[in-house]
Amino acid sequence: MGSLDPAAVRLLDENAEVRREAVEALDTSVPPGRYALRQALLTDEDAEVRASAARRLGEARDDRFVPALLEALGDPLPSVRDRAWRALARMGAQSLLPQASRALREEPVWWVRRAAIRAAASVAGSGALELLLEALEDPFWRVRNAAVQALGWLGDAEPLVRQRVGAMAEGSRKGAVRAAAVYLEGVWSGVASSPGAPGSSSQPGPELFPRGMEALDNEDPAVVTARLERMPSSDVPVSALVKWLGDPHEPLRTLARRLLRERRDAEALRLAMRWLDEPRVPHAADEVRALLERLDLDDVALASRILDEPPRPGAVGHAAWLAARRAHAGLLERVRPLVQHPEPAVRRAALSGLVHDPESRVVVLAALEDPDEAVRGTILSAWERRPVAQDALETYARALVAFAPRARSPRERRAVAEAAALLEDEAVLSQALEDVEPSVRAVALAALAARGVLSDAEVRAASEHEDPWIRAAVLNVESARVACDDDPDLSVRRAAMSLLMSRRHELRPHEVRSVALAGSRLPDPWIRARAAGLLRAEGEREELSALLRLSLDTSPMVRAAAASALEVCETLDERLAGLLHGPEREQAEDLRVSAYTWLLRQADGAAFERLCAALRDSTEPARVASHLEALTLVFPDEAFEAVPDLHRRRPTRPQRGTASPARVVPEPSPHTSQRPLGQTGLNLSPLVLSGAHGLPARSLAEAHEAGVNAFFWEPRYAELTRFLRSGRIRRDGLVVVAGTYHSGAEAIRRDVRAALRLLRTDRLDVFLLFWVRSRERLDAENFEALEALRAEGKVRAFGFSTHHRDIALEALRQHPWPVVMTRHSAAHPGAEAAFFPEALARGTGVLTFTATCYGRLLRPAPGEPPDLPLPSAVDCYRYSLSQPGVGACLTAPRNHRELRQNLEVLERPWMMPDVLAAMRTHGERVRASNQRFNALVRQAPGGTRDTLLALLDEDEPPSDAPTQRMRRERG
Repeated sequence: MGSLDPAAVRLLDENAEVRREAVEALDTSVPPGRYALRQALLTDEDAEVRASAARRLGEARDDRFVPALLEALGDPLPSVRDRAWRALARMGAQSLLPQASRALREEPVWWVRRAAIRAAASVAGSGALELLLEALEDPFWRVRNAAVQALGWLGDAEPLVRQRVGAMAEGSRKGAVRAAAVYLEGVWSGVASSPGAPGSSSQPGPELFPRGMEALDNEDPAVVTARLERMPSSDVPVSALVKWLGDPHEPLRTLARRLLRERRDAEALRLAMRWLDEPRVPHAADEVRALLERLDLDDVALASRILDEPPRPGAVGHAAWLAARRAHAGLLERVRPLVQHPEPAVRRAALSGLVHDPESRVVVLAALEDPDEAVRGTILSAWERRPVAQDALETYARALVAFAPRARSPRERRAVAEAAALLEDEAVLSQALEDVEPSVRAVALAALAARGVLSDAEVRAASEHEDPWIRAAVLNVESARVACDDDPDLSVRRAAMSLLMSRRHELRPHEVRSVALAGSRLPDPWIRARAAGLLRAEGEREELSALLRLSLDTSPMVRAAAASALEVCETLDERLAGLLHGPEREQAEDLRVSAYTWLLRQADGAAFERLCAALRDSTEPARVASHLEALTLVFPDEAFEAVPDLHRRRPTRPQRGTASPARVVPEPSPHTSQRPLGQTGLNLSPLVLSGAHGLPARSLAEAHEAGVNAFFWEPRYAELTRFLRSGRIRRDGLVVVAGTYHSGAEAIRRDVRAALRLLRTDRLDVFLLFWVRSRERLDAENFEALEALRAEGKVRAFGFSTHHRDIALEALRQHPWPVVMTRHSAAHPGAEAAFFPEALARGTGVLTFTATCYGRLLRPAPGEPPDLPLPSAVDCYRYSLSQPGVGACLTAPRNHRELRQNLEVLERPWMMPDVLAAMRTHGERVRASNQRFNALVRQAPGGTRDTLLALLDEDEPPSDAPTQRMRRERG
């Protein structure tokens, strides 16, 4: 039996947590480990597993896995795409460049675009110049800054880079591009310039709001939402409603969408559809699609108007989809010519609808000759979904086979091979055998092997190939029997077992038995479960023994499969009795335990007689006797009245009462010193634990037992919600910090009611107005609404969170706000002088967040000695907690390891004076580095490529949960 890496077995476990641990434990120093990572990257259901697999493949630096990583760039979740870009950069894969160009235009997540341009710059250097220049126009500033960093480094060494940046700035009307050019000129000349230097500002745009509508022009979207709800929708400019479809504030987007739908204005909808052409602005395109799905308009008339105008890809895509869905001949006739449009994006949009129209099949398949790979990809997507109708399937297949000589990408060549397999085209399949991409060769090998046209030498070479896809492709009944037991890759073993299960009729009975017995001993529970399905309880004694052993398996699916095989045996009782008491009495204790369990399963009179006989048998081993005594509890008490000697051997069990005993809830650790939250009367732990990253219940419980009594909660934090409702912790002494992104008395009350209902509680301990960005959000109406809720006992304390110290100070001077949550770290120490003293003097409770400055305090700052010790996250929390007046600090660990580290704060929630001074100095440098990009790009060691790789390593992406609200919690 060939050995398997135990981690490779766990990597295919049903439990995602087990797979997440396994992907980190795999041995990648040998090929089987790397191939297992490839399989996980492309097939695992869990995004965290796929992302970890991408990262580890990048660390392995094996060029054979570049195609798999390129394929992962199309993963549905951004965390996986981000890790794939980083891995490709680490491997120096030049083939990422075309993908990076497309990602810059179409990738919807900013931090994935940032990874893409950094990966391209690290691989191609000045060869990525045009891409970097294009990135200067990105709508998100962090992506533009990444491009500036790379351009700064490249321009230091190459005058051409400087010339191109200057030329682009002269021809651009965008302020961000001109500001970047001014800044870069300062970097290259040695005189640092601000991105806001003269000449960098953009021309003022048209006013969004007409005179008299200035109330809607507010920095805080919650204020805008509240005011908008009170206004007649007809008074609001359409341009503003369309703009708000791309706002980060969800309530404002939702309201804007509702108002646009109520207007039933075709012109407004056509304007809104322009968002479909800008995937880089989060939410906007999805909001427009949601709007279009709920139209109360003549959608055919709208599609017709769209097609009357100069084509825009997003609008054309909608019209094409509608035409195909309605099978509207007139609209379809107008969409088909757009497949020949000069712009690839328009051609793709037209095809995205036409692929669903049977009458357009000829036009669609002719687009396989399109020069743009992305356009051809639209047809490939339709093929990969597999047309349902057989004639459509064959038509697609014939077109793909005809396209074979011009197929370029691995995806195209794989589709051609699949089509040739369907049509049994041996000539095309034979050509595919020479393909450099193993997935293409595997398709061809499998098809030719099934037809029996491969030579023995070809089959032998494939069977001995290093790549498991190749080995699996040529499995037959004979080779599968060996592979199931000996192949170094578990996916091949599973493929072999599946083949043997499907073709068991070709095997002799003793061969089936041999396969099943061997499979029953393998470490993979999936294979053991299938092996149980091949075993017969009425067969050889060895088969019965194997089933009895499998019925005790740790895996539920194995136990279930074994039980199914045992239950169908009509002579099971006789066979079990023979095994237990016959001439060849079974000696193995585990088998005797299992056999008795099954023999007594009916718990009837005959079973009771067998149990009594077995209990009186003094030769039974102690373990078996103990199990028999436990089985007495299956039988009714009355049955033992006639056998008092056996009644005494029954295990004692508690009498059933009418009520369950009170649940013992663990108290928090007594060593943790809780701190007062201003004058609210609340005492809370130094750390407020956020549920933003979905920590499981066991982690939350461990934190509470360590002394955390304060939790930051939002309705979307499902794991924290379940934990707080579970009864695992005492409600008394617990501090739940919740809040609202809305403004206005009714909206605030609505969110409080919703929070109370979700948490199944009668009060909230602290309720905040989240993310305050303007003074109007803290007006008398909102303050009085919160004060009334406190008087009613629904909230114990209230306040607001903000980044703006000036707004916070002004608010405290106008109203006695009990709690303020504000940004603070060694890199953002302004609150220490400008806000904390005022809050302390007024008795205002202070919570802080972003203590690590989004992780930047954990990394070296430019100018620091390389051997200078760096602070940990614990140090960052202690720094903030050491400031007078700070009650607690928000922490949002992403995993259990980070949580365990952060809990060290509870032992000593303050920083030693000598360390405090060093922390301030480090924070000053980090703050300065954020304002001087030249320090980042000039002084980093190792050259451009190493610098950009380091930046990729430094910038950890957010989780796949909504990120806008998380950024303030990442401290």
